[in-house]
Amino acid sequence: MKKIVGRLAALCLIALLWSCGGGDSTTTTVSGSGINSLGQSPPVTLNPVQTDNNLLVTVEDGPRGFNLIPNTNILYATVKVCSPTDTSQCVTIDHVQVDTGSVGLRILASKVKSLNLPPVEVSSRPAFITSLGKVPAANPVVQTYECYPFVIGGLWGANAQAVVGLGRQMTSPVAVHLIEDETDPLKAIQSPADCTNKADGKILSSAGALGSNGILGVGSTNIDCGSVCLDGSYATNSSFVQYYGCLPGAISIGECDTAAKVDVNLQVFNPISAFIDSRFTNGLVLAMPAVNDIGAASASGELIFGVDSIASGTSGLSNNTVPSSTNKIMLGTDPLNIHSYLNITTQLFRGSTTQIYTGSYLDTGTNGLFFNDNSGTPIPNCGGAGANVAAWYCPTNPGKLTLNAALTDGGSTFLNRVDLQFQVGNAEALFSTSNTAFSNAAGTAPGSSTDFAWGMPFFYGKRVYMSIWDITVSGSATPWVTWVGI
Repeated sequence: MKKIVGRLAALCLIALLWSCGGGDSTTTTVSGSGINSLGQSPPVTLNPVQTDNNLLVTVEDGPRGFNLIPNTNILYATVKVCSPTDTSQCVTIDHVQVDTGSVGLRILASKVKSLNLPPVEVSSRPAFITSLGKVPAANPVVQTYECYPFVIGGLWGANAQAVVGLGRQMTSPVAVHLIEDETDPLKAIQSPADCTNKADGKILSSAGALGSNGILGVGSTNIDCGSVCLDGSYATNSSFVQYYGCLPGAISIGECDTAAKVDVNLQVFNPISAFIDSRFTNGLVLAMPAVNDIGAASASGELIFGVDSIASGTSGLSNNTVPSSTNKIMLGTDPLNIHSYLNITTQLFRGSTTQIYTGSYLDTGTNGLFFNDNSGTPIPNCGGAGANVAAWYCPTNPGKLTLNAALTDGGSTFLNRVDLQFQVGNAEALFSTSNTAFSNAAGTAPGSSTDFAWGMPFFYGKRVYMSIWDITVSGSATPWVTWVGI
């Protein structure tokens, strides 16, 4: 999906049944200026081969709406979706965006319509059925629908059970999100006002609007919500309702309960966590080639399943061993500290100034490096953006900047630290090409001045290791990220 700055919905440790904010999932991209005046640079690739535990991924152009400019820094993969009752019945969907900043597979509903996937159903409140003037059945059920907002947009649609295939690995049946792309209100339930408002009025309901045919969320947790959705405490613990319960056959939001309680096993699940082969469920490794200053026509790498379970040289499998020389950066896990929860911390050094960004995260679903430079000599932007709208950076004299930063643990302790350099390029020069992969595309971030989105440019030239936290189990290992250069 085209993204700029964003975050996975704040999740809650189920064992604590703690309230969480839930909702600002990943993001949406900013479009570049300039149209293809300088042509393409050569593609770059790691020449990945298909193994039993990887998924081939590529940054390239993809589905577009009315935008004539190639999509920028969107990582795509091909995904298979199968019937949970007959896994010989499947559809293959290309150009699905790989997103480490959200959780769950979210696919345009029309892409899987032929499968007639069974709905995710939960128990309904008899009082809700009675409020519609109907007599509740002995065990009334409703189908779950989900609102999944981003910083500048959101998704709406029903949940269904499916088996998901990534490369050669298959999941057990899991809940997936079917993005409603039927816009006729007489044929399908349209987004409720609560969801539309949370999505800043931008419900994304087509491949053109998304820049993809769906989103493959492989973020740092195994489920996409937590205790708020488990106990239906949206009114007191969240700024919007994430899960709705709609009567079977409903076509109006008036036939939907706005306080659906959804068990954790019925919430939308991280497909990697649901693989049948348990060697590959605890995390991922994303390996991407380096991209030079002006960009590349495309960039191809691999998403490897699992961490520290497959050694180098194992026949038919991709190595996912974390090098002993790396320093793992721990994500914040205190749900009381919402801004640092599931985040890391960035220190940006600008001359004598050190800027601290406690809401930092590594996110392939964000198509640039987004942060607000509050130093005495802020980086010039390309102009034309308001205070709450992201603007690309356009440094001049020279046309790129080399900056120094340190990434440390999230939360209040900073035991682990990795120093790094990164570049900020002139976006107007970059986007005047027809390239799609840029390692130095950066811009300002709407919202909090303490957010730093290390988007897709961060991942080029690295093997990035990311664990997946099972938040349903008390005491499970703290989630972490680490990386090595390629």
